[in-house]
Formats: sequence, structure tokens, C-alpha cells
Amino acid sequence: SKTPDGAPCLRTYNALEWIFALLLAVLAVLATVTSLCVAFISLRRMLRRCRKGSRMHEARRLEAAPGITAVIPCYLPNEQYIIEETVDWIMREVESPGPLEVLVVYNTPRDLPEIEARLKEMEVGVSWPEGRKFRAMRVQSSTSKAANLNAALRTV
Repeated sequence: SKTPDGAPCLRTYNALEWIFALLLAVLAVLATVTSLCVAFISLRRMLRRCRKGSRMHEARRLEAAPGITAVIPCYLPNEQYIIEETVDWIMREVESPGPLEVLVVYNTPRDLPEIEARLKEMEVGVSWPEGRKFRAMRVQSSTSKAANLNAALRTV
């Protein structure tokens, strides 16, 4: 618009208005950058899922990868209350590039029928994800975790 004498109408802005305008521009740029980052991350996750393929493809990939055996030596009177939870967590949460087997080797000065029965049940009665396997082995002549490890190394 123009003033009554025909000159263009120009308004000067004070410093506070300029700061506000600059703040709005910065926030607009930050919002754009944030939305681009979110879009990039979402796209990358979708592509990663597509690249992994179907479960059949994943199973073939696992068969081709070398197997891993995790050996857990323990002294059952001390660890009888945590060994089941430890094995369950490893079997369900630990990522492995290939087939995973967990071998618990233990010694105990006396029979512990309850925990030993539960360990045997975990060997056969639990279906572990991704075809994982669990074995428990009592080392009769052992008096230490080191002897348990040596016995495990002979079977792996």
C-alpha cells in the first residue's frame, strides 16, 4: 500500500521484533532438520528389515554361520537360585551370528535333585528361540570352576 502522498509504506521494526522473527526462522530450520532425521531413521529401519528378508532366509543364514557354544561354569550350592534365570536370559536376549548352544557345567558337594531336575527339564522341555540348544553337565570329580571348564572343553 501507499501513503496519501504516493510514497510506499515502509515500517521499521524494533530490535525485539527482529529477534522474534529470527527465533521463528531458527525454530523452523530446527523442525525441518528434526523431521528429516526422523524420516531417515525410519527409512533406514525399513530397508534393514527388507534386507534381512524372511525367516527362511534368516534360518539359511544361521546354518551357514559358525556355531557358538557359551560355557557357564558354576558351583551349584552358591548359584542354584540364579542359574535358571541366567540361562533363560542368555537364550532369549543374547544375539548370535550363528547357532547358539549354552552349556552349563557344574559341580556340587551334594545332590540337589530339584535344581538338577529343572536343568534337565530345560534341556528337553523348553523350546528355545531360533533353534538354540541348552545342555547341563554335572562334573562329578570337580572341586572348582576351572575343572568344570576343562571338562566342558573336552566335550565342545
